[in-house]
Amino acid sequence: MKKILLVILLLVLSFVAFYFWGSSNNWNAKKYNQFQQFTDKPALVSDTLSVMTYNVGWLSGMTNNLPVDRDEALYVQNLRDARSLLNEYHPDIIGFQEIDVFAKRSFYYNQPDSLGINLEYLNGSLAVNWDKKYVPFPYWPFQYHFGKLISAQYVMSNLEILENDYVVLPKPVNAPFYYNAFYLDRLIQKTWVKTSKGELLVMNVHLEAFDQETRIMHVDAVIEEYLKYTDELPVLLIGDFNSRAMGPEGSLNESARKMFEVSGVGVAIADSMFAIDPIRNYTFSSGDPVEKIDYIFYNTKYIKKLDAKVVQEAGEASDHFPVWMQFVLK
Repeated sequence: MKKILLVILLLVLSFVAFYFWGSSNNWNAKKYNQFQQFTDKPALVSDTLSVMTYNVGWLSGMTNNLPVDRDEALYVQNLRDARSLLNEYHPDIIGFQEIDVFAKRSFYYNQPDSLGINLEYLNGSLAVNWDKKYVPFPYWPFQYHFGKLISAQYVMSNLEILENDYVVLPKPVNAPFYYNAFYLDRLIQKTWVKTSKGELLVMNVHLEAFDQETRIMHVDAVIEEYLKYTDELPVLLIGDFNSRAMGPEGSLNESARKMFEVSGVGVAIADSMFAIDPIRNYTFSSGDPVEKIDYIFYNTKYIKKLDAKVVQEAGEASDHFPVWMQFVLK
């Protein structure tokens, strides 16, 4: 009996030790907000610009979050495909979500560097939202665990970045403490860039995917943050809202739909445009498009949309399609 109790005690202590070790951080939190310059070329000066939001899904394609074998060749090919697409559009501003900085799951590629340096962007700003020594997901089999992980939201631009900051949103309110201990942070990344008409604020978001109550809280927080700036300067609110706010009546998720009701807000893919060809405007999943959950919003007081599209030719480099918009500053 004593031996059994000793074994049980050792198992419990091992689990507790793993919990505190695995859920701890690799980096000091001071490194979570970083600025990087990729080239010495002059900053872009123009009042006609383009923006893209792209959840790259750590360049894992349609294997994202699945317990399957992956090899480095998958990431190399998806990186090439993403570079090719971004080189074709070369948006002046890109907001990335789920982009890995240092992670076992993506063979320790620094994905912002792999894109920014190759595409010769001027600069980028980092907001780390997932930093764990070991992430035990997908849960089974163990060999598919993410392991060591540093991942982020990231804004890349040919405009001069003036300032970068972020707001941490609440963890899932209906999840147990041990789930939240290993779970990523959902952020509102705020990046100010210099344009020919003054400052422009890019708000890059990645909202809760699984818990609807939390996602509604996130959208409310995003709206509150967005409204702080909309009377003062042009604002682009972009990212993965994880919310089906466009589609047949009865199929909508009420969270991101709140953004459409904000006074003075414009949206890249308007309801009228979506209604003409819904499937062509779906952003998820790239393997079998079934819904639109990625958006570009803006304040019409300062920004006029010229053109917009869901870039479905991006293929399966990610499980999301990017959204692109060309606009002019009033």
